[in-house]
Amino acid sequence: MSFRLWMLMAALTTALGPVSAGQLLFVSAREGNPEIYLVNDDGSGLVRLTRSPAADVSPAWSPAGDLLAFTTDRDGNPEIYLMAPDGSGLRNLTRHPDFDQYPCWSPDGQWLAFASDRDGESDVYRCRRDGTGVASLSRHDAWDCFPVWSPRGDWIAFLTDREQNQEIMLCSPDGSQAINLTRHEAWDGDPAFSPDGARLAFRSHRDGNIDVYLCHLATLAIVNISQNEVWNEEPDWSPDGTRLVYASSPAGNREIIVQSLVSGERFNLSNHPANDWAPRWSPDGERIAFLSDRDGQARLYVMSADGSGVREVSGGPVKGKDHAWRPLSRPLASLLWPAGPWAAVTIGGRT
Repeated sequence: MSFRLWMLMAALTTALGPVSAGQLLFVSAREGNPEIYLVNDDGSGLVRLTRSPAADVSPAWSPAGDLLAFTTDRDGNPEIYLMAPDGSGLRNLTRHPDFDQYPCWSPDGQWLAFASDRDGESDVYRCRRDGTGVASLSRHDAWDCFPVWSPRGDWIAFLTDREQNQEIMLCSPDGSQAINLTRHEAWDGDPAFSPDGARLAFRSHRDGNIDVYLCHLATLAIVNISQNEVWNEEPDWSPDGTRLVYASSPAGNREIIVQSLVSGERFNLSNHPANDWAPRWSPDGERIAFLSDRDGQARLYVMSADGSGVREVSGGPVKGKDHAWRPLSRPLASLLWPAGPWAAVTIGGRT
């Protein structure tokens, strides 16, 4: 994304209202079972949103920050539920006896993609936010799971084992134009679209160790970004698309590394003897949330984007890697690139 476009986004943010960053969702089993919590990024205002003897996991903000989708087995099997950010208005979106899980939103907030085994194998599905229009997108007898929607809405990435190893596939929102993006015998995962939807970061062990790679979607050219001999994973983009933050193990323990995609320079932000992992950049680019066991158990922390001001915010242990920043107060991506149809990014010559 160009600098001028990001200046436009900043101007729109000012005109439309304040950013709703400063709040984080996470999952914790501190009460005995996994529940979803909301907290301010200074650790104040901790609220438990779900109250069920079941497991409530995989929370996902709608682009406008006005709804939450999550997975719960409170009806006896995993289903996708919706609720308001205060925990009210619970609604079963999928209503199916088989497994439905791992929801993600389209950038206009009108659709959700999710994984389901309702046809016998795990496939990627979509439905409208009211639960109608359910359709299988991947339509394959292999394992297809963990969908991620492009910021421009034109592609959905997901993991698959249809090549007898884990690959990253892309398909259009109607399931057509399926493309094996990674095309390698190594295991590939952690797909993350750039803010402009033109690149995709991921992790792979194709060079012998696990590195972070970048795929330029127009050409399908793949570049090793981390280029070292240690473990690198879980890439996340800065909002301006110029930097990646990821977990790495330069000294055996995991650290949070930020790398410029312009200069190639990288810095160890966490620089702590404990393990630090699963970084998530705030929507305003000012902070990074991450997990750490520096207090003896996995907890959620927030630091400034330069690594300063580290603070624990979860007030107790967390479960999994389900933490997520509350997005901008308005879905700017859907204003810049209106839905139906979206301006498509070309993938290896296809749009």
